[in-house]
Amino acid sequence: MGVRSAKDAIREARLKAGLTQEQLAEGICSLQALSRIETGVSGVSPATFQALMERAGAPCERYPVFASRGDFDCFYALKLARFHLDAWQLAPAYEELQKAEDRSWADNRLYYQEWLLLHCRLQFRSYQCDHQLNYNTLLDALRITIPKIELSDFKKCLLTQNEVQLLISIAQEALYLGQTDTCLQIHSQIETYLDSSKFTDREKNRMLAEDAIVYTKYLLAVGNYREALQTADNWRHQMVVSMVEPLLFELTFLTGLCCHHLGDQNKAHECIKAAFYSSYAVKSCYANACRNHLANSTDYQMNDYMRSLPDIPMERYQTRQVMDMSGFSNGVFSADSPDAYTLGLLIRDMRLSQNLSQQILCQGLCSKSTLSKIENGTHQPDISLTECLLQRLGISERLFTFWGNEKEARLYELKFKLIHRHLLSDEEVMQYLSEMESLLDEKDLLWHQTYLLLKVTACPSAQGDINTYLETLHCTLPDFDIHRLHQYRLSWCEITCLNGLAHEYRLTRDSHLCSFFYAQLFEYAARVHPDIQMYTHTFSSSMYVYCHCLYAQKHYEEIISLPERIDLTVMRYAPHAYAGYLFYYSQALGECSILEEAHRTGIFACGLNVITEYYKNADALKRYLYEDFSILLDY
Repeated sequence: MGVRSAKDAIREARLKAGLTQEQLAEGICSLQALSRIETGVSGVSPATFQALMERAGAPCERYPVFASRGDFDCFYALKLARFHLDAWQLAPAYEELQKAEDRSWADNRLYYQEWLLLHCRLQFRSYQCDHQLNYNTLLDALRITIPKIELSDFKKCLLTQNEVQLLISIAQEALYLGQTDTCLQIHSQIETYLDSSKFTDREKNRMLAEDAIVYTKYLLAVGNYREALQTADNWRHQMVVSMVEPLLFELTFLTGLCCHHLGDQNKAHECIKAAFYSSYAVKSCYANACRNHLANSTDYQMNDYMRSLPDIPMERYQTRQVMDMSGFSNGVFSADSPDAYTLGLLIRDMRLSQNLSQQILCQGLCSKSTLSKIENGTHQPDISLTECLLQRLGISERLFTFWGNEKEARLYELKFKLIHRHLLSDEEVMQYLSEMESLLDEKDLLWHQTYLLLKVTACPSAQGDINTYLETLHCTLPDFDIHRLHQYRLSWCEITCLNGLAHEYRLTRDSHLCSFFYAQLFEYAARVHPDIQMYTHTFSSSMYVYCHCLYAQKHYEEIISLPERIDLTVMRYAPHAYAGYLFYYSQALGECSILEEAHRTGIFACGLNVITEYYKNADALKRYLYEDFSILLDY
């Protein structure tokens, strides 16, 4: 089934929620505009579509038709800015925010609202912001869609994710301004609202964890250390289990502070050092903030090594005054607009900009004729086909969550569960795989490929994994030849298959193929230049596993040369993978007698392993470095 129309999705969500058009439209668009959207007379931009769907309590979906190419560019820049900010990479986040500003936010007030939220978050995370200015800006941003909001009583409002995040940020700024009562009022209402909201569990837990950070800071400010510890440590562990990494630095540091105040110095040392060293490893200025707080506001005794590391460079980012938006749109446009920008047009433009033929892009996915129809707008592709085409163009499909039917929704839910295999029992894995298989028919080629991949990764066997990976790859690339990789464009599923093959070859008589496959994959990434989300979710684990394989083969000098041959900045966005990579990299440095760097890297590896709860790895690394190279980590 193809992507559903916005008019049907919005109307269905509104009726299911029991809302009138007036209730749904309030603060987002006019009643007349919503009526025109639901009748198909008007189109709707992704930001407005998302706001309406969230207001109706439907899952956070994005409708993939844009008012113009500028609309898409602004949307894309904001999503990348958010991704960079989540990883505490402030400079690239600022660049993306600048791109959105240079495009005048596509004259869309909802894009502008999100931009204000992210720009204030950038200011806060630079630790050089004016808290009063940030507070005023956040409140002005919230009033773009809820002009009469009362911070003391908003729990009956219908809120979007951006509005919830604005409120959490306002509570945090209020706390820094000494307005503890305002902070507590907002927290109490946010917690109640989210508990009964219809956001997905993942979205809800992310926002609850963001709120928990602010609430923990409040509890520390009023001296309630025990409840602060319970709050921070509980959400820290939940974020580790769910692999929601962006919040781990703060939650871990706050847990350590609580333990210090309560006299549990062993756990305080564990958490504080993990937060400091792991944030330092990814070159985040949060490391500076941790150290400055410890030195200026506590009696915590930092060790000499913590004190000796130079500050991470910090930059002050220019503030902005909130603009008059009287000329901005609400993201609604004529369905017949000649400027409307569809995914088909995006696929065509990206393909041409990369000098890519239709034949290479669509091979194994669909015919050239079908791709031509997609590009000229006469055919609406299936969701799975759309995602694969975008991935082959180097664009992460995570930018778009498409609105499909119940079968597709369940398949995506099962896929998400099985990707996070570590949360499931063996019985649940088999149950979900069986259900996924039962949902598929002969037309579901791409979903069948996904099923085979999830099956081999969730249930690896001692025998036959190489053949299973090859079978999975051949679903879409039946004549694939690794020696001709330059002639292909690859989807996430296809790249993951090649990762799996490389890993499996390490234990065979063809072990040389392990390094060859990985070298080819990294050359592919350097040639295609996938966006940061695609790169992180596809290649960060490749770098960790490749380092592991080289270490097992005792190719230590080759490991040390990796930073010269591969762009490793992506590892800053993936703490779990970076923890594993540095575990072997530090030992390779020891094997090559580069002892000072082995010590430094070993400390960062321990911090990353502790913050992601791989405690045994941290302990093992300390032992290996001491026993093998007489390196006693000053950790």
